[in-house]
Amino acid sequence: MKNFLLNIIFLSAILNVNSFALSQDDLDQFSAIEEIVVTSQKRANAIAAQDLPASVTAISEDLIIKSDSLDLTDIGRMVPNATLHPSATFAGTPNFLIRGIGVSGTTRSLDPTVGIIADGVYLGFPVGANLDMFDRESVEVLRGPQGTILGRNVTGGAIVVRSKRPSGDFGAKIDLTIGDYNRKDISASIEGPFSDKVSGKIAFMSRERDGYWKDNNGGTMIPEAGAIARGYDETGKGDSGTKPDVDLTIVRPMLLIKPSENLEITLIAEFLSDKSGTANSRNFVNSDALRRTQLYGYTPPEDIYEINHNLMGGNDLEIETFIGEFNLKTDNGILTGIASHRELTYDSSTDFDGSPITLFHFPDNHEEQEQKTFELRYAGSNSEKIDYVIGLSYFDQEMFVGERRDFGVADISGVTELSHESIGIFAELDYLLTDKTKLTFGARWTEESKDVIFNAIGSCELDFSSCSGPSSGLSRGGEYSDTTPKLAITHALNDDINIYASYTQGFRSGSFDARARTIDSFLNSQPGPEEVTSIELGFKSILNDGRLLFNVAIFQADYQDIQKLALEDCVVDLTACPTGRVQRLINAAEATIEGIEIETRINVTDQFTIQGSLGYTDASFDKFLGFDADGTPGYDPITDPAAAKALKFERVPELTYSIMANYYQPLANGAELDMRISYSYTDDFTNNATMTKSIITDSYGLLDASISYTFSQSNLKLTLFGKNLTDEEYHDFALDNVLTSVKWGGVPDTYGLRLTYSFE
Repeated sequence: MKNFLLNIIFLSAILNVNSFALSQDDLDQFSAIEEIVVTSQKRANAIAAQDLPASVTAISEDLIIKSDSLDLTDIGRMVPNATLHPSATFAGTPNFLIRGIGVSGTTRSLDPTVGIIADGVYLGFPVGANLDMFDRESVEVLRGPQGTILGRNVTGGAIVVRSKRPSGDFGAKIDLTIGDYNRKDISASIEGPFSDKVSGKIAFMSRERDGYWKDNNGGTMIPEAGAIARGYDETGKGDSGTKPDVDLTIVRPMLLIKPSENLEITLIAEFLSDKSGTANSRNFVNSDALRRTQLYGYTPPEDIYEINHNLMGGNDLEIETFIGEFNLKTDNGILTGIASHRELTYDSSTDFDGSPITLFHFPDNHEEQEQKTFELRYAGSNSEKIDYVIGLSYFDQEMFVGERRDFGVADISGVTELSHESIGIFAELDYLLTDKTKLTFGARWTEESKDVIFNAIGSCELDFSSCSGPSSGLSRGGEYSDTTPKLAITHALNDDINIYASYTQGFRSGSFDARARTIDSFLNSQPGPEEVTSIELGFKSILNDGRLLFNVAIFQADYQDIQKLALEDCVVDLTACPTGRVQRLINAAEATIEGIEIETRINVTDQFTIQGSLGYTDASFDKFLGFDADGTPGYDPITDPAAAKALKFERVPELTYSIMANYYQPLANGAELDMRISYSYTDDFTNNATMTKSIITDSYGLLDASISYTFSQSNLKLTLFGKNLTDEEYHDFALDNVLTSVKWGGVPDTYGLRLTYSFE
């Protein structure tokens, strides 16, 4: 009821602002809302976001810069029903959820449910996928299954990112940013023609910043006699520093080749080096039950921005990406081909338990991934009534994941190797039934295979040397195929208002548990695909002579065969199955997810705009078998399934909303002043399946603001900005177990000054 009332209050506020805007007869000068064209639908003819029978938020380059969005996490704050949080423990790794569907964890063998596509390339490995927003042209966040055009593993939605391409003209830009916490960013790009058929561009970015958390300077350590099996660093005695500091470099060269009027070839390379620090695991005293960190004598500091780790750790991520794209115009459409090759190596060490005691560390992990993709498609238009796209895609990846765990009493490691190949054939067609009614239908057929080699943690040398190749470990394989259809109808009530209804399906691939604790669990943890069927009703409008955009979408998703760790019956064995039930990764759950999304923009005057969004998601289980949910130790086949129906999805807030105002003022001296203020709200959410109260993330709101001054008759702009101005305290994720209670994430108030200069 509380959240429902908040929905009504916020919607009323939007409508009241609109009423105020409409009542001002003296405001006779204004700009019509700019039409946003989306590229994610892969059509030959441009599709405006307002004409698309789906929920999509398109973020422009201008808004990326004005909001000081550094990565996709920042973008997510402007999108309803999107929780684009980073992973707790690994640099640049997302735990993204859209409309309640996502993955909370970092097990590499589990495919994501929110697809991330950068410059036409699907990213199959989570590390490094929380993309930096440097030199991006646009970001499109599509909500709901996108199984037809964008493929499998996009059951929650997709994020389509496009880098700025060479324009063919000469130009250059430099951007310098300084801020608190010793932030020093520099980015630059230069482009120009080599000939009348070839032009190029190179963009460079370096980002440095100290961490927001001071390490080894807080808390007390009074060890209990004989309680600690291994050594520890007393408070203030170990290596000191800050977490998570930033040290990121990206170089992105491009070539644009136009051999003829109808053929365009784009070559893109990207070289990324990220040596940023490890996560800010912050130990806290759990009032419900003291954990081993406190039982061993550690009391964490009261200041949330002080921590005390005995492993400083670090990250070393290197990614090389190469993309080739061609577009060939024909009489009736465009033939497009995109091929890519991406290689990644990642070394990391992190203090997971967040204390000066060695209870749970991830030291010296090593990961590698190599992927190849190819897509060939033809987008055409046979008449004024028909637009279509048809194509095929290929994806292949190999990954090596070496994980080491130091529990103090044991220092052990394991290796998982995965080979994954997928091919898809897709088609989608728009047909104008009448001048006002459009029918969209399509489908995608996908077939894929996976082969995994599993070396359980504890079976390998600490440097992983004994666990590599097909002769090591246990082998398992699987083949999966599915056909995901789409059907939608769009009707224009008039030139300003569209309504639509859509039916879409998506599937998430079958999987393996690469972090299984036992051989039995690995051998029997091979769930089949998850499937989502979504129905959506929408209303899109641009009213009041182009001054007001108002869109609403209502959705319901039927979520089947959800992959969850659950207890499964097994033959009683004193070694492998002493209780008759064992934990395995299986298709254990079903759910119905419902919600609403509202997006609006109001051009109050030529100089003053307001825009906002609201998302509400109700995500809970219809069935969850094999999960101990009733609070009483031990699984009861009667009480536990009933209790599981009351559980909410983890890391899914019911309510999210944002509101932003921009004011532009030309000055008498020819200079320009641009002011922006925004507020984003996230409702409280649980961080684990049992909804443990001590680690719930309380609701929070973030207030940001900026003011820019563009000098007269100059391309020089100076911007002062601040983020989280009220210094709201929050965390992105938390964990509670017998060893420790820990929180991660959150950002304090920060400030900066940006100087931008461009010339042509």
